[in-house]
Amino acid sequence: MKKQTTNGYTEIFAHRGYRVVAPENTFPAFEAALAYDIDGLEIDVHRTLDGELVIMHDETVDRTTNGTGFIKDMTLNDIKALDAGIYKEPKFPGTTVPTLREFLTFLREKNFTGKLLIEVKTDHVAYDGIEAQILAMVTSFEPTYEVLYQSFNLATLREFRKLDKTLSLAALVSWATPRVYWRRFLGDFTYLHPNIKALEMRPRYFWSAGRHLRPWTVDKDNQLEHVFAQTLPGVITNEVAKAVAIREKIQGDGQ
Repeated sequence: MKKQTTNGYTEIFAHRGYRVVAPENTFPAFEAALAYDIDGLEIDVHRTLDGELVIMHDETVDRTTNGTGFIKDMTLNDIKALDAGIYKEPKFPGTTVPTLREFLTFLREKNFTGKLLIEVKTDHVAYDGIEAQILAMVTSFEPTYEVLYQSFNLATLREFRKLDKTLSLAALVSWATPRVYWRRFLGDFTYLHPNIKALEMRPRYFWSAGRHLRPWTVDKDNQLEHVFAQTLPGVITNEVAKAVAIREKIQGDGQ
C-alpha cells in the first residue's frame, strides 16, 4: 500500500474492492484489493430500517445477494441472513454483507495506511442524518489513514461541510453542470469525480480540469493510459491489477 501525495503520481482506488475477482463490497473483495500496490479502497454506505450502516452499492439487495427488497426496509438481522457471495463467479458462499463498523475494524486490524473513499448513497433514498451518523462512527475509530467522502447528492456534501469544514469531499457526477461548479466555487467540496465517459466526450475539459479530478470507473487500457499519462490525482477502477501494471509502466513505482 503506497502512501504518495506528490505531484506526478496518480492514486489508484479499488472500486468496491477488487470486484472483478470477488463479490463487490465484501471482505473477499477488500482482501483481494489490498494484495496489490493500491492507494485506497472505495465503498458505498446505506442505512437499514433499524439504523445500522451497511456496505452495499445498490438501494436494494436484489442484484448482489440471494434476497430481495430495499435496504431501508430491512433490519440488520434481515441483511445479515443474506448470502452476498453467490451472485457471481467465482462464488464465495456464506459471505455476508459487512457493516461499516465491521469494515472499519477490519482496516484497523490490517493497519491500513492508504485512503478510504466512502460513497454516501443518498442520491435515491433519503437517509435523514446519515452524514452525522457516518462521521461519528468513523471518528470513533480514530483513523490514522485519510478518509474522503463522495456523493452524487450535493446536499449531502453541504451537510458534511457544515459538520466539519476540514473534511475531504468530492462530488460524484455523470456530467459536471454549471451548478456543480458553482457549489465547488462556494466550497462545498474540492474534488470532482466524473464518469470517464463524460471526460472522453470533452477532451479539453479532461486535461484542463486536471488537478481536482478522480474519474470513475476507469477500466479500459486506453483510458487508464490517458489518466496516468496526464497524472490526474486519482482514478477509481474495477481493474486493480491492470491499473497497477499500467501505472508502473507510465509513472514508475512512485517511490
